[in-house]
Amino acid sequence: MGILKVAGKVLLIPLWFIISIIGAGVKLLVHMVAIAKKILGLGIMALFIGTVICYQDWLQAAFLACMGGVLIFILFAGEFIDTVVDLVREKIGELILG
Repeated sequence: MGILKVAGKVLLIPLWFIISIIGAGVKLLVHMVAIAKKILGLGIMALFIGTVICYQDWLQAAFLACMGGVLIFILFAGEFIDTVVDLVREKIGELILG
């Protein structure tokens, strides 16, 4: 029985490495999206203010506000996936060590 436990733990090690590599990629992607969101968010906010002041077109202003909301949602989804991958990696690490 003890041999099966050790074999199971040894088989989890490559999975832990794969999840760690995926986690590093997700973290990198989330940080890149955060930088892009800041740049695009600044541009969308400038367009929003310009649309309201110059044209007073509230339909286009609402569209720009929705675009800003989509940017925030994309960043939120990336952070959620990043957190899930970290939790899975930690759980596998606990199974290997425990």
